[in-house]
Amino acid sequence: MSPRTFRKRKLPYTFNYDESESESESEPIQETKKPRTTSMNKKNEMDENDKQDKKADEEKRLRRFRAKAPASFEIIYERATEQRFYVLSRSRCGTADCPEEDVEVTGSTGNIYNVQIAQVPSCDCPHALKGNQCKHIIFVMSRVLRARHNLVYQLALLSSELREIFEGAPPISIEGEDNADTQDPNRKQVEGDCPICYTPFEGAEATVYCRATCGQNMHKACFQIWAETKRQSGRGTVTCPMCRSPWQEDEGDMVKKVKKTGVRNDDGYVNVADQLGISSIRALIMADPAVMGTLGTMKVNGDEASCLPSTSTHYGLSRGMALTCLIMVLRN
Repeated sequence: MSPRTFRKRKLPYTFNYDESESESESEPIQETKKPRTTSMNKKNEMDENDKQDKKADEEKRLRRFRAKAPASFEIIYERATEQRFYVLSRSRCGTADCPEEDVEVTGSTGNIYNVQIAQVPSCDCPHALKGNQCKHIIFVMSRVLRARHNLVYQLALLSSELREIFEGAPPISIEGEDNADTQDPNRKQVEGDCPICYTPFEGAEATVYCRATCGQNMHKACFQIWAETKRQSGRGTVTCPMCRSPWQEDEGDMVKKVKKTGVRNDDGYVNVADQLGISSIRALIMADPAVMGTLGTMKVNGDEASCLPSTSTHYGLSRGMALTCLIMVLRN
Protein backbone atom coordinates (compact mmCIF):
# COMPACT_ATOMS: atom_id res chain seq x y z
CA MET A 1 0.00 0.00 0.00
CA SER A 2 1.46 3.25 -1.09
CA PRO A 3 1.93 5.86 1.51
CA ARG A 4 -0.70 8.61 1.64
CA THR A 5 0.36 11.94 0.32
CA PHE A 6 -0.89 15.19 1.64
CA ARG A 7 -1.39 18.29 -0.49
CA LYS A 8 -0.18 21.48 0.88
CA ARG A 9 -2.97 23.68 1.90
CA LYS A 10 -2.88 27.04 0.27
CA LEU A 11 -3.51 29.75 2.70
CA PRO A 12 -5.43 32.79 1.51
CA TYR A 13 -3.37 35.85 0.98
CA THR A 14 -4.16 38.77 3.21
CA PHE A 15 -3.45 42.30 2.17
CA ASN A 16 -3.01 44.98 4.69
CA TYR A 17 -2.81 48.37 3.01
CA ASP A 18 -3.82 51.88 3.69
CA GLU A 19 -6.73 53.11 1.52
CA SER A 20 -5.70 56.68 1.63
CA GLU A 21 -2.25 55.76 0.46
CA SER A 22 -3.64 53.68 -2.42
CA GLU A 23 -5.96 56.44 -3.52
CA SER A 24 -3.19 58.97 -3.50
CA GLU A 25 -1.06 56.70 -5.65
CA SER A 26 -3.82 56.12 -8.18
CA GLU A 27 -4.63 59.83 -8.66
CA PRO A 28 -2.46 61.74 -11.14
CA ILE A 29 -0.07 64.16 -9.61
CA GLN A 30 -0.96 67.75 -10.48
CA GLU A 31 1.91 70.08 -11.22
CA THR A 32 1.80 73.28 -9.26
CA LYS A 33 2.27 76.45 -11.32
CA LYS A 34 5.29 78.44 -10.55
CA PRO A 35 4.52 82.01 -9.55
CA ARG A 36 5.53 84.69 -12.07
CA THR A 37 8.84 86.17 -11.41
CA THR A 38 9.23 89.85 -10.60
CA SER A 39 11.06 90.55 -13.87
CA MET A 40 8.15 89.17 -15.92
CA ASN A 41 5.68 91.36 -14.04
CA LYS A 42 7.83 94.42 -14.63
CA LYS A 43 8.09 93.67 -18.34
CA ASN A 44 4.32 93.36 -18.70
CA GLU A 45 3.80 96.59 -16.80
CA MET A 46 6.28 98.38 -19.06
CA ASP A 47 4.57 97.05 -22.20
CA GLU A 48 1.21 98.23 -20.91
CA ASN A 49 2.59 101.68 -20.12
CA ASP A 50 4.15 101.93 -23.58
CA LYS A 51 0.80 101.12 -25.18
CA GLN A 52 -0.93 103.78 -23.11
CA ASP A 53 1.75 106.38 -23.94
CA LYS A 54 1.53 105.55 -27.66
CA LYS A 55 -2.24 105.87 -27.57
CA ALA A 56 -1.96 109.22 -25.80
CA ASP A 57 0.63 110.46 -28.32
CA GLU A 58 -1.56 109.56 -31.32
CA GLU A 59 -3.08 112.76 -32.69
CA LYS A 60 -6.79 112.70 -33.38
CA ARG A 61 -8.06 114.29 -36.61
CA LEU A 62 -10.66 116.91 -35.70
CA ARG A 63 -12.90 116.02 -38.64
CA ARG A 64 -13.63 112.67 -40.25
CA PHE A 65 -10.91 111.40 -42.60
CA ARG A 66 -11.84 111.32 -46.28
CA ALA A 67 -10.46 108.26 -48.04
CA LYS A 68 -11.33 109.83 -51.40
CA ALA A 69 -12.64 113.13 -52.67
CA PRO A 70 -16.45 113.39 -52.63
CA ALA A 71 -18.33 114.35 -55.78
CA SER A 72 -19.15 117.79 -54.36
CA PHE A 73 -15.44 118.54 -54.00
CA GLU A 74 -14.76 118.15 -57.72
CA ILE A 75 -17.14 121.00 -58.57
CA ILE A 76 -15.51 123.38 -56.10
CA TYR A 77 -12.02 122.23 -57.09
CA GLU A 78 -12.76 123.10 -60.72
CA ARG A 79 -13.75 126.64 -59.73
CA ALA A 80 -10.74 127.01 -57.45
CA THR A 81 -8.30 126.07 -60.21
CA GLU A 82 -9.98 127.77 -63.17
CA GLN A 83 -11.02 131.11 -61.67
CA ARG A 84 -8.48 133.84 -61.09
CA PHE A 85 -7.61 134.87 -57.54
CA TYR A 86 -5.03 137.32 -56.22
CA VAL A 87 -2.97 136.63 -53.11
CA LEU A 88 -2.57 139.89 -51.21
CA SER A 89 -0.49 138.61 -48.30
CA ARG A 90 0.87 135.49 -46.61
CA SER A 91 2.02 135.23 -43.01
CA ARG A 92 3.29 132.15 -41.16
CA CYS A 93 2.07 131.64 -37.59
CA GLY A 94 1.40 128.82 -35.14
CA THR A 95 4.24 126.80 -33.60
CA ALA A 96 7.09 124.67 -34.90
CA ASP A 97 5.16 121.49 -34.02
CA CYS A 98 1.88 122.75 -35.45
CA PRO A 99 2.54 125.53 -37.99
CA GLU A 100 -0.23 127.62 -39.55
CA GLU A 101 -0.51 130.24 -42.28
CA ASP A 102 -2.85 133.19 -42.82
CA VAL A 103 -3.51 134.16 -46.44
CA GLU A 104 -5.44 137.14 -47.79
CA VAL A 105 -7.06 136.46 -51.17
CA THR A 106 -9.49 138.27 -53.43
CA GLY A 107 -12.59 136.32 -54.42
CA SER A 108 -14.19 136.12 -57.84
CA THR A 109 -16.34 139.18 -57.05
CA GLY A 110 -13.47 141.27 -55.65
CA ASN A 111 -14.09 140.73 -51.93
CA ILE A 112 -10.99 140.26 -49.77
CA TYR A 113 -11.21 137.07 -47.72
CA ASN A 114 -8.98 135.73 -44.94
CA VAL A 115 -8.02 132.07 -45.26
CA GLN A 116 -6.30 130.25 -42.40
CA ILE A 117 -4.59 126.92 -43.05
CA ALA A 118 -4.53 125.18 -39.68
CA GLN A 119 -5.71 121.89 -38.17
CA VAL A 120 -9.19 122.89 -39.34
CA PRO A 121 -8.75 125.17 -42.41
CA SER A 122 -11.14 128.12 -42.37
CA CYS A 123 -12.24 131.10 -44.45
CA ASP A 124 -14.47 134.07 -43.64
CA CYS A 125 -16.33 134.02 -46.99
CA PRO A 126 -20.13 133.51 -46.85
CA HIS A 127 -19.93 129.99 -48.31
CA ALA A 128 -17.43 128.79 -45.69
CA LEU A 129 -19.27 130.49 -42.81
CA LYS A 130 -22.23 128.23 -43.62
CA GLY A 131 -20.05 125.19 -42.89
CA ASN A 132 -18.98 124.38 -46.46
CA GLN A 133 -15.54 123.74 -47.92
CA CYS A 134 -15.00 126.84 -50.05
CA LYS A 135 -12.98 127.41 -53.21
CA HIS A 136 -10.66 129.89 -51.47
CA ILE A 137 -9.32 127.24 -49.07
CA ILE A 138 -8.87 124.81 -51.95
CA PHE A 139 -7.11 127.48 -54.03
CA VAL A 140 -4.65 128.23 -51.23
CA MET A 141 -4.00 124.55 -50.51
CA SER A 142 -3.63 123.53 -54.16
CA ARG A 143 -2.11 126.54 -55.93
CA VAL A 144 -0.41 128.62 -53.24
CA LEU A 145 0.95 125.92 -50.90
CA ARG A 146 0.98 123.11 -53.50
CA ALA A 147 -0.14 120.47 -51.03
CA ARG A 148 -0.67 116.82 -51.97
CA HIS A 149 -4.06 116.33 -53.60
CA ASN A 150 -5.24 113.85 -50.97
CA LEU A 151 -4.69 116.57 -48.36
CA VAL A 152 -6.46 119.29 -50.34
CA TYR A 153 -9.91 117.73 -49.91
CA GLN A 154 -9.53 116.95 -46.19
CA LEU A 155 -11.65 118.99 -43.78
CA ALA A 156 -9.05 118.69 -41.02
CA LEU A 157 -5.30 118.18 -40.98
CA LEU A 158 -2.85 116.60 -38.56
CA SER A 159 0.08 118.61 -37.27
CA SER A 160 2.45 116.26 -39.13
CA GLU A 161 0.57 117.00 -42.37
CA LEU A 162 0.79 120.74 -41.72
CA ARG A 163 4.55 120.45 -41.24
CA GLU A 164 4.80 118.52 -44.51
CA ILE A 165 2.74 121.13 -46.39
CA PHE A 166 4.72 124.14 -45.20
CA GLU A 167 8.09 122.45 -45.66
CA GLY A 168 7.26 121.89 -49.33
CA ALA A 169 5.43 125.18 -49.92
CA PRO A 170 6.98 128.02 -51.96
CA PRO A 171 8.71 130.56 -49.70
CA ILE A 172 6.86 133.70 -48.69
CA SER A 173 8.17 136.55 -50.82
CA ILE A 174 9.79 139.47 -49.04
CA GLU A 175 8.41 142.96 -49.52
CA GLY A 176 10.12 144.59 -52.48
CA GLU A 177 11.51 141.33 -53.83
CA ASP A 178 10.37 140.39 -57.35
CA ASN A 179 11.46 136.88 -58.21
CA ALA A 180 9.22 136.63 -61.27
CA ASP A 181 10.99 139.52 -62.99
CA THR A 182 14.38 137.84 -62.83
CA GLN A 183 12.94 134.69 -64.42
CA ASP A 184 11.17 136.43 -67.32
CA PRO A 185 13.12 135.63 -70.53
CA ASN A 186 11.62 138.71 -72.19
CA ARG A 187 13.42 141.05 -69.80
CA LYS A 188 16.74 142.52 -70.86
CA GLN A 189 19.79 142.72 -68.64
CA VAL A 190 19.66 145.64 -66.19
CA GLU A 191 22.61 147.58 -67.56
CA GLY A 192 23.41 150.84 -69.30
CA ASP A 193 21.29 153.98 -68.89
CA CYS A 194 17.62 154.53 -68.09
CA PRO A 195 15.82 155.54 -71.34
CA ILE A 196 13.86 158.24 -69.48
CA CYS A 197 16.43 160.03 -67.29
CA TYR A 198 19.56 158.78 -69.13
CA THR A 199 21.44 158.01 -65.93
CA PRO A 200 23.12 154.65 -65.25
CA PHE A 201 21.28 151.90 -63.40
CA GLU A 202 22.50 151.25 -59.88
CA GLY A 203 21.81 148.12 -57.86
CA ALA A 204 19.93 149.88 -55.04
CA GLU A 205 17.39 151.55 -57.34
CA ALA A 206 14.05 149.88 -58.12
CA THR A 207 13.45 149.17 -61.80
CA VAL A 208 10.54 148.15 -64.03
CA TYR A 209 10.50 146.81 -67.57
CA CYS A 210 8.18 146.49 -70.56
CA ARG A 211 6.43 143.17 -70.06
CA ALA A 212 4.32 143.46 -73.20
CA THR A 213 6.92 143.74 -75.97
CA CYS A 214 10.48 145.07 -75.81
CA GLY A 215 11.59 144.10 -72.26
CA GLN A 216 13.45 147.41 -71.82
CA ASN A 217 14.36 148.38 -68.24
CA MET A 218 13.85 151.81 -66.68
CA HIS A 219 13.86 153.36 -63.23
CA LYS A 220 10.59 152.76 -61.43
CA ALA A 221 10.40 156.37 -60.22
CA CYS A 222 11.06 157.65 -63.74
CA PHE A 223 8.33 155.51 -65.24
CA GLN A 224 5.81 156.61 -62.59
CA ILE A 225 6.41 160.23 -63.60
CA TRP A 226 6.08 159.26 -67.27
CA ALA A 227 2.81 157.39 -66.63
CA GLU A 228 1.33 160.21 -64.54
CA THR A 229 2.14 162.72 -67.28
CA LYS A 230 0.37 160.52 -69.84
CA ARG A 231 -2.72 160.24 -67.64
CA GLN A 232 -2.96 163.96 -66.97
CA SER A 233 -2.54 164.82 -70.63
CA GLY A 234 -5.51 162.65 -71.52
CA ARG A 235 -3.66 161.01 -74.39
CA GLY A 236 -5.09 157.57 -73.85
CA THR A 237 -3.52 154.57 -72.17
CA VAL A 238 -0.04 154.52 -70.69
CA THR A 239 2.52 153.12 -73.14
CA CYS A 240 6.13 151.98 -73.02
CA PRO A 241 8.51 154.95 -73.57
CA MET A 242 10.59 152.81 -75.95
CA CYS A 243 8.27 150.67 -78.12
CA ARG A 244 5.00 152.59 -77.48
CA SER A 245 3.05 149.40 -76.82
CA PRO A 246 0.35 149.54 -74.08
CA TRP A 247 1.99 149.20 -70.70
CA GLN A 248 1.34 145.93 -68.92
CA GLU A 249 1.06 146.54 -65.19
CA ASP A 250 3.02 144.37 -62.79
CA GLU A 251 0.52 142.19 -60.95
CA GLY A 252 2.55 142.38 -57.77
CA ASP A 253 2.48 146.18 -57.72
CA MET A 254 -1.19 146.20 -58.61
CA VAL A 255 -2.07 143.84 -55.77
CA LYS A 256 -0.21 145.99 -53.24
CA LYS A 257 -2.22 149.05 -54.26
CA VAL A 258 -5.69 147.52 -54.26
CA LYS A 259 -5.96 147.08 -50.48
CA LYS A 260 -5.38 150.79 -49.92
CA THR A 261 -8.10 151.82 -52.35
CA GLY A 262 -10.69 149.12 -51.57
CA VAL A 263 -14.19 150.05 -50.41
CA ARG A 264 -16.05 148.24 -47.63
CA ASN A 265 -19.41 146.98 -48.90
CA ASP A 266 -22.70 146.28 -47.15
CA ASP A 267 -21.63 142.72 -46.28
CA GLY A 268 -18.65 144.02 -44.32
CA TYR A 269 -15.96 142.94 -46.81
CA VAL A 270 -13.39 145.20 -48.43
CA ASN A 271 -14.12 145.03 -52.17
CA VAL A 272 -11.48 145.77 -54.82
CA ALA A 273 -13.35 144.66 -57.95
CA ASP A 274 -13.01 148.07 -59.62
CA GLN A 275 -9.26 148.13 -59.04
CA LEU A 276 -8.83 144.63 -60.45
CA GLY A 277 -11.17 145.23 -63.38
CA ILE A 278 -13.57 142.40 -62.48
CA SER A 279 -17.32 142.24 -61.90
CA SER A 280 -18.59 142.62 -58.34
CA ILE A 281 -22.03 141.13 -58.97
CA ARG A 282 -23.32 137.67 -58.38
CA ALA A 283 -26.60 136.29 -59.72
CA LEU A 284 -29.42 134.72 -57.78
CA ILE A 285 -31.61 132.68 -60.14
CA MET A 286 -35.09 131.88 -58.88
CA ALA A 287 -37.68 129.66 -60.50
CA ASP A 288 -40.92 131.03 -61.84
CA PRO A 289 -43.57 131.03 -59.05
CA ALA A 290 -45.84 128.81 -61.22
CA VAL A 291 -43.42 125.91 -60.94
CA MET A 292 -41.79 126.82 -57.64
CA GLY A 293 -43.53 123.99 -55.83
CA THR A 294 -42.19 121.36 -58.24
CA LEU A 295 -38.63 122.46 -58.80
CA GLY A 296 -38.01 124.56 -55.70
CA THR A 297 -35.64 127.46 -55.71
CA MET A 298 -32.45 127.42 -57.76
CA LYS A 299 -29.73 129.44 -56.15
CA VAL A 300 -26.51 129.97 -58.04
CA ASN A 301 -23.56 131.58 -56.31
CA GLY A 302 -20.84 133.40 -58.15
CA ASP A 303 -19.90 131.99 -61.51
CA GLU A 304 -22.30 129.06 -61.27
CA ALA A 305 -24.74 131.04 -63.39
CA SER A 306 -22.42 130.59 -66.36
CA CYS A 307 -23.58 126.98 -66.73
CA LEU A 308 -27.10 128.18 -67.64
CA PRO A 309 -28.21 129.34 -71.09
CA SER A 310 -27.66 133.00 -71.90
CA THR A 311 -31.37 133.56 -72.57
CA SER A 312 -33.81 134.30 -69.78
CA THR A 313 -35.98 131.26 -70.59
CA HIS A 314 -34.76 127.72 -69.96
CA TYR A 315 -36.63 124.96 -71.83
CA GLY A 316 -36.79 121.24 -71.30
CA LEU A 317 -37.31 121.19 -67.56
CA SER A 318 -40.22 119.47 -65.80
CA ARG A 319 -41.52 117.39 -68.74
CA GLY A 320 -41.01 119.98 -71.43
CA MET A 321 -42.56 122.83 -69.48
CA ALA A 322 -40.85 126.16 -70.07
CA LEU A 323 -39.24 127.60 -66.98
CA THR A 324 -38.84 131.32 -66.92
CA CYS A 325 -35.95 132.38 -64.74
CA LEU A 326 -35.88 135.70 -63.03
CA ILE A 327 -32.31 136.87 -62.57
CA MET A 328 -31.93 139.08 -59.57
CA VAL A 329 -28.60 140.84 -59.49
CA LEU A 330 -27.16 141.29 -56.06
CA ARG A 331 -24.23 143.60 -55.63
CA ASN A 332 -21.71 142.44 -53.04
